[in-house]
Amino acid sequence: MVNGFEDFTNELTEDEKKLVPLVINGFKKYTKENPIKSKEIVSKMNEFLAKNNYNIKMTDVRLRKLVNYIRSSGKQPIMANSNGYYVSYDKDEIRQQIESLQQRARSINMCAEGLSKFI
Repeated sequence: MVNGFEDFTNELTEDEKKLVPLVINGFKKYTKENPIKSKEIVSKMNEFLAKNNYNIKMTDVRLRKLVNYIRSSGKQPIMANSNGYYVSYDKDEIRQQIESLQQRARSINMCAEGLSKFI
């Protein structure tokens, strides 16, 4: 959970964890050549959830939380870029995704360090 964003970054619920295999299976057909945008994923997931009487709703934020969980637990190599999400087992692409994540982490840390100068 992230301070100030508790409503959005709460840990996955048990119902959301049940969606993990569905999300993993759904991503299998998306490659670098045919990525899927988050809005389309959220829309398709909400259609599925409503049709199957789930009492949860997918949002962009919860999708990112699911993707984070899947990546962090080593369940599937989901890539993300400005074109959307896709799966790749290409080691160079995975390295590039890791580098991108590390760059974003460094940028966030630099912001925190800059703000710390005010206290």
